[in-house]
Amino acid sequence: GKEAADVIQEIDVGKTVDKVVVDATNLSDFVGKPVFHAERIYDQTPEGVVMGLAWTAMGGSTLYIETTVVEQGEGKGALHLTGQLGDVMKESAQIAHTVARSILLQKDPENPFFSTSKLHLHVPAGATPKDGPSAGCTMITSMLSLALRKPVKKDLAMTGEVTLTGRILPIGG
Repeated sequence: GKEAADVIQEIDVGKTVDKVVVDATNLSDFVGKPVFHAERIYDQTPEGVVMGLAWTAMGGSTLYIETTVVEQGEGKGALHLTGQLGDVMKESAQIAHTVARSILLQKDPENPFFSTSKLHLHVPAGATPKDGPSAGCTMITSMLSLALRKPVKKDLAMTGEVTLTGRILPIGG
């Protein structure tokens, strides 16, 4: 094949090009190097881990929401938060915990997971401050993944604010 620069030069000087094949080997010749890489730290996301989408000044990025069980036993139901979360994001996590409990009660009334599990929810890149309401649906999914012992697909990412009654609000901004 022809190099992208050769093809572009031919086009610039008015020569006819019958066919240009763009594939993985020459894509960057045409569109440049990727500006951002998805920060995938998991080949397969474990139970309790979900990728979220976040607004940033540069457009957006992905981030993981990780939830794990710290302690189990009667009356242990609680939620601990880390990851330098702002007040709005902390409130989203509390709402997510309540909504996840409600969803599990509807889906599997005999499952005592939330009333017997102390959970730790963390958003990695702990040195980076994070705030905003849009991680709600990701947090719910993270908690339910753990409660139901079902990992989430590794190529799934989500964003959306959730109300206390479990409605996902339209994305703003």
